[in-house]
Amino acid sequence: MSRVKFKLSYQFFFTQFIIVLMACLMIGLLVSHFLKDYLFDSMVNDLTAYGVTISRDLEHSPGDQTNQVLNSYQRILEVKKIHFSILDQDNTVVYPNNDRPLPPDFTISDSDLKQLENGKVVVNKEDNRFNQVMSVVYVPILNMNQEYTGSIVLNAPISGTEQVVGTINQYMFYTILLSIAMALVLSLIFSRIQVNRINKMKKATREVIRGNYDTRLKANQFDEIGELAHDFNHMTETLSESQAEIKRQEKRRRQFIADVSHEMRTPLTTISGLTEGLVNDIIPKSETDRCIALIDTEAKRLAKLVNENLDYERIRSNKIQLYKTRFQAKAFLEVIKEQLDYLAEEKGNQIIVTAPANLEVFADYDRLTQVLINIVKNSIQFTKNGQIEISGRTDYKETIIAIKDNGIGMNTGELEQIWDRFYKADMSRTSTAFGESGIGLSIVKQLIEYHAGKIEVESEPEKGTTFTLYLPLFSDNEEEQ
Repeated sequence: MSRVKFKLSYQFFFTQFIIVLMACLMIGLLVSHFLKDYLFDSMVNDLTAYGVTISRDLEHSPGDQTNQVLNSYQRILEVKKIHFSILDQDNTVVYPNNDRPLPPDFTISDSDLKQLENGKVVVNKEDNRFNQVMSVVYVPILNMNQEYTGSIVLNAPISGTEQVVGTINQYMFYTILLSIAMALVLSLIFSRIQVNRINKMKKATREVIRGNYDTRLKANQFDEIGELAHDFNHMTETLSESQAEIKRQEKRRRQFIADVSHEMRTPLTTISGLTEGLVNDIIPKSETDRCIALIDTEAKRLAKLVNENLDYERIRSNKIQLYKTRFQAKAFLEVIKEQLDYLAEEKGNQIIVTAPANLEVFADYDRLTQVLINIVKNSIQFTKNGQIEISGRTDYKETIIAIKDNGIGMNTGELEQIWDRFYKADMSRTSTAFGESGIGLSIVKQLIEYHAGKIEVESEPEKGTTFTLYLPLFSDNEEEQ
């Protein structure tokens, strides 16, 4: 059963609509309520002002002119639909002179009467007999001794106020409708823009799922979606680089397997043939010792291929432990020379060692031996009838060992890749006499880094290559002291 989708554009639209509608309704109700209160208070203030004015005029008018003054006020106030009456202490109407009690609509309560006696104005909102809402104001009349002698009752219908409020509400209603319409149009445009941006991101994500890591989005720092697009582009760039690296490593891995398989096939074939010959007495007795020696050589060659791979994995997994000691560099380099002289002589090369007699190295002796043999073998492999110089010197808190040859050298592209695990320069396949598998220099770099040192290489085609090792003279504890 498929679920009904509520599109994001509709969510934006209805959210904006509800927000705008609620805001407009609340504003309309608040404004309407405020206008009603304001107009009512304004009318009450006017009625109170008229009552106070009439009270003061009565106080200063001669007795025979009282009715004349009151009639004048009555004519003026009738124009504004305001009526007033004057009550004595017994709440009997003394003006107009009709000698009748106060209508029931305007009966004064005991609490209101106490306020009047205290000189306070009383304001009420009353419904008269015609179901008309009236504003009623009671203004106290006080004599010279500030004693309560009566009150002036002023009233005016609120219907006029209601009409004004109704008219204002009508205009406000139209304004609210127009505001909602404009807000909805803007909300629709805004939601379409945002949804389009999200759809582009969704489309780009699907491209990435298909394996197209070259997909890019238009990014900005304006909002969160722009920042997300920026992060998406960074992700695809990283994925693209990773994919390229995976392809490159896979190509090297295949080449490495092919090279190792080729190198292993030769000694295995040799061992198999010689063993079969010995078992079947095909090989003469006089050649037996030479055959056994050849089998031993090829077996060691196979063991070296396997050990290099195992060594690399141990180093990469940080499963080796260094045993650093301090020893004389010149004697150490002479040992390396002695071990590799026979290989150098086979290609007409000469190994030279130059180092001060008192030069010291602080390193793991066996691992540093492994490093230098790897590098020097590389120099021998790519140098013919040339010279390989192993030199040593000291610098501030470090020992520097350089291996320099005048062989065929390397170009910039090869220099950038020689530390990769499966990389082998094309020239290296012209000679596999030493069983190089493309792992040696990866091991070299890892081991030097474990010594807290660094290794650099410089090379020019047809001019030679120089490997330079920088090894700290002291441990971290010794430096602190």
